Amino acid sequence: MKNRIILDFGSFVLDAELFDTVIAEKFFQHLPYQVNLTHWGNEFYGPITEKLGGKDLGEENPEPDIPPGGIAYTNQGNYVCIFFGQRPAWAVEYIGQIIDDQWEKLVDNPEQASVEIRVK
Repeated sequence: MKNRIILDFGSFVLDAELFDTVIAEKFFQHLPYQVNLTHWGNEFYGPITEKLGGKDLGEENPEPDIPPGGIAYTNQGNYVCIFFGQRPAWAVEYIGQIIDDQWEKLVDNPEQASVEIRVK
């Protein structure tokens, strides 16, 4: 069974699932995260370094393309990334997916300052 998570942006909440990968499991083990977001194109990203105690989650199978609604992690800065139409600047670990087309709320609400990511 995939681990279910919630992305809480304050004014709306998105449901997501994490994949059955080593990096996704490590990500899940450190929940919850409170992430200050940077908006770049159709992507949000922000550091989770503090929750990891300065360590990174490693690298398993970085991918150069992430579909809309994709959740990714990169150890280059220990960022969690939420994609809603943007291509990654570099290959990242594709660790999860927002359920159905809920990610479209990000297109309509691109000015988010932070997100809380927690277990559903």
